[in-house]
Amino acid sequence: MSEKIPVIPESYDPATVELCSFHDSVPGFLDGKDTPRAYLERCLEVIEAREPSIKAFVVTDVEAARKAADLATERYNSGAPLSRIDGMPFAVKDLFKTADFPTELNSPLLEGERHRFDSAHAYAMRKGGAVILGKTTLPELGSGQPAETRNPFDLERSPGGSSSGSAASVGAGMLPVAIGSQGRGSVLRPASFCGNVALKPTFGAVHSGGMLWRSPSYSTIGIHSSNITDCWRTAWQIAQTVGGDPGHPGLFGEADITAAKPKRLIRLDTLGWAITESSIQERFEECLSQLEREGVEIITRQSNAKVKAFEQALTTIPEFQPDLAAWEMQWPALLVRDRGRDQINERLVSRFEFGEQMSLDEYRVTLNALNQLRAVFAKLEGVADGFITLPTPTMPPIGNATGDSVYGDPSSCLDAPAWNIPLLKESGLPLGIQLLGNKHQDYALGRIGQWMMETFLR
Repeated sequence: MSEKIPVIPESYDPATVELCSFHDSVPGFLDGKDTPRAYLERCLEVIEAREPSIKAFVVTDVEAARKAADLATERYNSGAPLSRIDGMPFAVKDLFKTADFPTELNSPLLEGERHRFDSAHAYAMRKGGAVILGKTTLPELGSGQPAETRNPFDLERSPGGSSSGSAASVGAGMLPVAIGSQGRGSVLRPASFCGNVALKPTFGAVHSGGMLWRSPSYSTIGIHSSNITDCWRTAWQIAQTVGGDPGHPGLFGEADITAAKPKRLIRLDTLGWAITESSIQERFEECLSQLEREGVEIITRQSNAKVKAFEQALTTIPEFQPDLAAWEMQWPALLVRDRGRDQINERLVSRFEFGEQMSLDEYRVTLNALNQLRAVFAKLEGVADGFITLPTPTMPPIGNATGDSVYGDPSSCLDAPAWNIPLLKESGLPLGIQLLGNKHQDYALGRIGQWMMETFLR
């Protein structure tokens, strides 16, 4: 990380932006030229300078973080770090339980809500020596009134959501890693808005225990980072310590990630293309052309019948996804509604009560539609090295609207891994591309993303 405190640049450029890499500092920890405590202090300098305007955090505990960083420093000095992320500062989206902080989900009904134990991922990261600094913002109960958090590259704009503070803290250069979650586009979209690398893993591949507000069919933990290496090492540490969700085999891949050029990628337009801003369409088309010049074959619905069938199947998502979510969110949503209906955004209450009025048979219809979509998706396994699409149809909105989830829905509905790769720019702001794959292609997609960054951002 640069000694210079990051400020809002006049124009974003993914090739030159300075974010907060952790792995680049580890050699200095090992040879004694740097320490985790000094690294933390540099992060705190950025937080002090930028947090008053960004508003990414709900709560922090600086002194506890300093003590943890001092312990990590002692381990490096003795040549015995606990893991590749020992000493790494991180923050947690405030819908995951943490033993040290309240978990309030930006709702007055949960003010002061505390838990005795950490979420699975927080336990695993601390077990590896990582340093928890605090909790990050989100909209009310994950999808209601947006947080006050601002985009680190334009304070008039939104950072996206629902992982608002996690994305903004990384994009502002405050931290190397922050944990978010995705039900629809809640990791991929804010990552694009804030210039983050982000991994939305295969469903169940990274343990989500301790997530308090979720749709059990598709919600996952997500990881925001300044770079692919720190992102992957974080996911790897969690999975190697506590595995994936029960009944799932966990995250596949190697401990460290290296670049790999793809031979073929499938272009996905999804329902998002028709509503995507023309300038974003242009940047995406340029990216695809650049890939073709590098010798990567781009497969489309026009060139492959299976892709055409899959694109058609994706159009069914709005027919079942909102109802499926409304049913699965009844618990704990209705418990909160019953505690204080008048303290919840009316739009959220309407969604909760729509689910309450559904029948079990109606929910089964949504599951059947979901499974039919997944069956069409499975037929594309092996056709290419992955899929390429966008993470958002718009640039960050003026104000605090969190954005459209249309490009996030496919990976969430399909149990599929997806990465946001901060490869593009438009109007002086970040614009990512989304790499999506079949189940358990998390590592392979990360390697492709690394190749893209090394190739196009030299």
